[in-house]
Amino acid sequence: MSLTEEIRNITQKLDAEMKVIVSVALFGQPGAGKSSLINKMVGKNLAVVGVETDKTVERADYEINGIRFSDLPGYGTVKFPKETYFDKFNIMDFDLFLCVTSGKLHQADTEFFREVIQRGKVCIFVVNKRDDLWEDGVSLEELQDRKAADISKSVGDTVKIIFTSCRDNYGLDALQDEISANLGAAKQERWSRSAKAYSVEQLEKKREACEKYVTIASAAAAANAINPIPGADIAVDVTILYKLFAEIRAGYGLNDEALSVAKNSQIQVMASLSNNIVKYAAKEGILYLLKSFIGRVALKSVAKYIPFVGQAIAAGLGFAITKTAGDYYLNECHQLAEETLNRGLNL
Repeated sequence: MSLTEEIRNITQKLDAEMKVIVSVALFGQPGAGKSSLINKMVGKNLAVVGVETDKTVERADYEINGIRFSDLPGYGTVKFPKETYFDKFNIMDFDLFLCVTSGKLHQADTEFFREVIQRGKVCIFVVNKRDDLWEDGVSLEELQDRKAADISKSVGDTVKIIFTSCRDNYGLDALQDEISANLGAAKQERWSRSAKAYSVEQLEKKREACEKYVTIASAAAAANAINPIPGADIAVDVTILYKLFAEIRAGYGLNDEALSVAKNSQIQVMASLSNNIVKYAAKEGILYLLKSFIGRVALKSVAKYIPFVGQAIAAGLGFAITKTAGDYYLNECHQLAEETLNRGLNL
């Protein structure tokens, strides 16, 4: 394969990676906390949350970093009758569904669930506001068992049920894992890169998904040589790396506010990591980072990269430098997120 063909292939791969969308539809009665759940799954306030009961009368869409949530309006209402509901809201286009409840299931939700399952789609039941379950003299475990039995009885089948709380983050790790388990390989990677991690295991999955993305984006940046690296006879496409670094930060939830909090914290390692992440976020910082690796990067075995980026690109010094810089930035973001998680902080 010629270098031209390799460049075209890696550009197409990067474009395909960026276009992957995970689409999740939520349905259920008002007041179940669907908006809070959406915000928790991405670690960002996308959906408006209020103390008043929500009244979803239209489909509400929220999208960030390749994840799209849709809060569906009531099924089988006068405004949205059953006969036209699936076509009107393109129901079959969603990857999976979350039936979110905090009380008893309504008949409309049960009917919609059955129709979705009959058409071959995945639906996960989420009992939100777990911390509101209470009955004098009855353990929480027994109340959960009763709730699960009640749901299974209502839908006429044993179904996957996850209990969550947006107050203390209970069950959010289990929900994230269940969603990921029901996606195809490409969408699993997108979900791992973009969804908020609530466990060390999920952070590791995020790193693995990001490492593959770093490899592809770094190869594209090296192949599409535009910007000379100061002091070197090598050029790269800094814009690609700039977008890569921005997506890594977003995937780890490291927005400006979170980085500022970490930078001004009394924890030295977090302040240092935050400084580096901010320093190398701008295009000038990326060029400085690339320059710093010149002379320190040796061409090693590239066999493991060839299936992803091609022989000629993988063997080039430009790829070795961009890949090293991308891995360095990913590692800094990962370490800061890991420190935050292990210390029980909420940046």
